[in-house]
Amino acid sequence: MGPDLELESQTQLLGGLQLFTQFSSNLIYVEGHPGSGKSWLAQRFLNTDKEIQTLSFLMCLLSQTADQQRSVLMGQLLADSFCIGEESLAQNLKTYRQDQECSATLIVDDAELLANDLLHELCELVLVAQGNPLWQINVIMFAKPNFVEAVLGVISPIPEIKSLIISPLTDDEAQVFLEKRVLRNAKKEKERTAVYLAAEKIENWPADLLALADEHHHSSHWVRRILMTLIVLLIAMGSWSWWTSYQSRVSDDKNDVILESSEQSSSLDQTKQIKSISDNVPSADSVISSTGSASENDEKVLPQSVTTETVTVGDEDINQQKRVVIPSNVVDALVDGDNSVGSNQAVATSDVTFESTPNSSAKNITKITLDSKALLSVSEARYTLQLAAFTTQKEVVGFINQFELQDQVRVYRTVRNQKEWFIITYQDFDTIQQTRDAAQELPLNLQKELPWPKSMAQVHQEIKRAK
Repeated sequence: MGPDLELESQTQLLGGLQLFTQFSSNLIYVEGHPGSGKSWLAQRFLNTDKEIQTLSFLMCLLSQTADQQRSVLMGQLLADSFCIGEESLAQNLKTYRQDQECSATLIVDDAELLANDLLHELCELVLVAQGNPLWQINVIMFAKPNFVEAVLGVISPIPEIKSLIISPLTDDEAQVFLEKRVLRNAKKEKERTAVYLAAEKIENWPADLLALADEHHHSSHWVRRILMTLIVLLIAMGSWSWWTSYQSRVSDDKNDVILESSEQSSSLDQTKQIKSISDNVPSADSVISSTGSASENDEKVLPQSVTTETVTVGDEDINQQKRVVIPSNVVDALVDGDNSVGSNQAVATSDVTFESTPNSSAKNITKITLDSKALLSVSEARYTLQLAAFTTQKEVVGFINQFELQDQVRVYRTVRNQKEWFIITYQDFDTIQQTRDAAQELPLNLQKELPWPKSMAQVHQEIKRAK
């Protein structure tokens, strides 16, 4: 919900968590319906409790096994030690912290997705810690209602469970929530009224109230989208109408030119024929003076017979016609605008070259650049995704090159138990849910490395610890 939104019910829940984890080892169960703000409360607790020496956060997923979930928790609790994945949580802590003070809190979000074996180990860990005066270990599980009865009831033995229940926001809290989260960008009174009316019909769960913003956003823009669609269709239809009209006009113009040319050719042919006839017709005097010998010269004085055929291009027999063949190299040269190419010149195909597309894959890096300053500039209210943690820069370089994460991650340095560590983080997000979605969108081989969400407030603390 953000640090700028302080709700009394949420503040009371945070106070209860801090009270339970202050003096002894406990198993704490925070029960809440989907959308009640369990993940937000978990991250808020991580950011506000400054007394805890070691924090471990597990975001449960359906695809995780017990070994994977155990590795995430132990990798954060015992970052300076080499833990064997097959050993239980209690066995690992006994091995590395038996005679040492250990103050830690393990936070499990969506605990109903925990593997049964790991759930048993968490209960065992709390019982062991309660018997060790040097240890103070608390396990906080955020889960859906009835998780205790359905799952923890079949596990024995279990420690005493401290329970907290997340209730819906009060009407006053819901109004504050709407003002600061849903309507902060709404300027029109009509929009605000519509959201308030919709809020009266639902229960005051934070996720449901946030959903009103998306519903209102979509409903307020559907008219605009329809209008835009209609405008595009009208433009398309107008363009098509103009194009067909243009093609029709071009076709008519061509037909007119052909018809005019044909008429001119026909007129010219008729003129030639008439002239030929008139040239061959004798004059009247010539006819009268030659009547005696007319029979002898009939073939000379009679006009030639008039033919109805006209001379047109292409009347020759198709076998007698000749084609003009233009060499392909000349065509290519003309297309290229080279008018100097003659019939005896050729375009050599060996002269054509192709530029190969450069390889777009990122080059392997040889050293890392710390991004502590950039990370400190990110708001503490945001979250990031921790991909891995190593004690040497060489390991960091190898990890980035292996998964091709060049220019996609930010690395910072911190100190844990007097030992230098390098943490690899991936982007930053507004909410824990966005962080969770980003983890599931990573490549499968990178998901196997079990990335986990981390608040920027915690990142800032770790960076400052190294100074």
